[in-house]
Amino acid sequence: MKKTVSAIATWVTATLCLPAYALEFSPGDYEMLPADKSLALAYFQYSHSDDYYSQGKKVNADYRLRTQATLLRFIHGFRPAENISIEPQVIVPLVSADAMGDARALGNASGLGDVIFGVPFKFNLDAQGRDLLSLAPFIYAPTGSYDQQKALNVGENRWRYLLQGVWIHHFSASWAFETGTDVSWVTANDAYGANSSTLRQSPRYEYQAYLRYNLTPATQFGIGGGWITGAESRVNGTAQDDRLNSSYLRLSAAHFVMPGVQLQLSAGRDIKVEQGFRQDTNISLRLGLLF
Repeated sequence: MKKTVSAIATWVTATLCLPAYALEFSPGDYEMLPADKSLALAYFQYSHSDDYYSQGKKVNADYRLRTQATLLRFIHGFRPAENISIEPQVIVPLVSADAMGDARALGNASGLGDVIFGVPFKFNLDAQGRDLLSLAPFIYAPTGSYDQQKALNVGENRWRYLLQGVWIHHFSASWAFETGTDVSWVTANDAYGANSSTLRQSPRYEYQAYLRYNLTPATQFGIGGGWITGAESRVNGTAQDDRLNSSYLRLSAAHFVMPGVQLQLSAGRDIKVEQGFRQDTNISLRLGLLF
């Protein structure tokens, strides 16, 4: 049992950190902002996991994990040309996580997560606005709360660099298909564990795809999901055999309750997990203010 908990501690320290670090996007997120407009967003996220998997096999123990997060995001868009939008942004996460059951030895963590800075570039590929391509680099600064004596942390204690590409195709005014992929790289964490070991991780990859339906100009629905792979860890050069291979499902609904004020609710769960905690519930409520 202690050996299994130790292995979980390595995986959690290497990959948990904060619920949104893979930078999942929701249907409609990569549409262009109106020129010279800003968007302020507040996300309230909750997830729980009741099962832990190791190398594709469920561990027969009561391993549970709960996470809650509030993310504050600010975006400003400007147009150097009619068909190009540049949208610098910052994301500030506040996170708490609790391990329970047989995983309670991992403890809990809370505080400021790693602040994210990004500059998406969005290109309208045709005059009718049917196709839109986005390239978005992001940097995660090691600002989050981190204690090398603890197994559970909300900061990574390392820099993360992520590049995300998204393509949107509008079939009509009502229907759109959105697909995107991202890859992220991290620097080494040289203060891992009580002995200040060196933790390294291979690149992490994620693919997402969504179908979006606009019921009215103010109301939209989305369905889709994603797949995550990579991110194998090494501690002092020793492979941890913890390569990710997970897939998930998401449903979403968004509505402008008044001009410039949008509420969005999304929910989902993991479909398959090869390594790590399997999310049974993932819920996110988002409030957006366009001004």
